[in-house]
Amino acid sequence: MRKTFYTAVWHILLCLPLPIALAIGCTPAHMPKPGVTNEMVMSPGMSITATTPEGTIAITAGKDFNRTYQWDGAARSIRLWPRWERWHGSLGAYYPGPGEHWRNNHGITRGVLEEGQQHFGTVSEALQWIELPYHKSCVYRDDGLMVWWARTLGRKQLNVEIWQIYINGTKPALLPGSQNDRIVLINSGAR
Repeated sequence: MRKTFYTAVWHILLCLPLPIALAIGCTPAHMPKPGVTNEMVMSPGMSITATTPEGTIAITAGKDFNRTYQWDGAARSIRLWPRWERWHGSLGAYYPGPGEHWRNNHGITRGVLEEGQQHFGTVSEALQWIELPYHKSCVYRDDGLMVWWARTLGRKQLNVEIWQIYINGTKPALLPGSQNDRIVLINSGAR
């Protein structure tokens, strides 16, 4: 009897963290992977405000992978999922937008979100990537900080991509077509 009791208690203690993690959306697949250093753009406390043809959006970094997105007079938060391996050049973090996880903000109830670094050998390669059709209406600065965002109302979706471009391992000093005045960065402790 005593052995059964202790076995049951031990089982509860071992299994308790998993339901808690599942309840707050931190399944093991969405946690940082040991040995992987994610290549993020934002650091805690950092804020980026970008104005594109879509309008103005502000993104604030919380602790770890927590982000808050503010557009159309309201703010919504999420915890990004760190990537475990490089995907389309990025080893940053993302959120695929499963279900309707946000309160409605002018027809938007979900976010499809991406943040990371993109590494290129030349400025020309970087510009080719920037000019891909799905980056239409993005804004970027001479130092390679880039923001693209759009609303897809038919899917009730907010799409946001934040990128830091590197050329041969360093941030560029000049990128043709940049619009430095369209992106405001607060907290120069950025990576």
